[in-house]
Amino acid sequence: MTKVALLLGSLRRPGNGIGIASWLSPILRHGLNENKTASDINARKFDVVFVDPRKPPLPLGPIVDGSHVPSDIRDPSKHPNPAVRDFANLVTSCSGFVVLSSEYNGSYPGELKNTFDHLYWEWREKPVMLVTYGSKGGVRCSASLRSLLEGPFKMRVGKRSVALKLPKSYTSGPDKVPTEGPAPEWLNLYRPEVLEAVDELKQLITNEP
Repeated sequence: MTKVALLLGSLRRPGNGIGIASWLSPILRHGLNENKTASDINARKFDVVFVDPRKPPLPLGPIVDGSHVPSDIRDPSKHPNPAVRDFANLVTSCSGFVVLSSEYNGSYPGELKNTFDHLYWEWREKPVMLVTYGSKGGVRCSASLRSLLEGPFKMRVGKRSVALKLPKSYTSGPDKVPTEGPAPEWLNLYRPEVLEAVDELKQLITNEP
């Protein structure tokens, strides 16, 4: 089975990220496994794995080992830090990624950048779909992530990204996207846009370089 990881960029609890991830996961699973034509019947099956940045092997913490840089290590099993080694094996086992991130001060969260920085070769050529959220949809975060992932990490970022604009009550008020039960109606309106981006991600995974 082909594995796709949903990587959440924010550690904040309570927050909207974990609720959005709960809403997003089944949509990803449906879109990736949807057979649109009869010829797709024997197509590969997809599993979506949620990577919680608050649960092992994450968070990885700051990079303090100066004996090497991640680009020195091509074999995931050679990372000296056990947590980094476990994460490297997870990344290697995945055929694609969906990065879900809030926008912090016009960019991505520092802990998300730190998560990427612990590895190098494991990310290379991996397809990735971007989903960001914030009062204006996290569009600046999305642009920064695209530059980072297409640039130094040489990932294949889908042209279609999803920017979720949160109502004011969800960004500066008491409301949060729930982890269980019905999702807010404003969030469900983004489902068709998500499925279009998922279809592109699926094509990127299928058409390996």
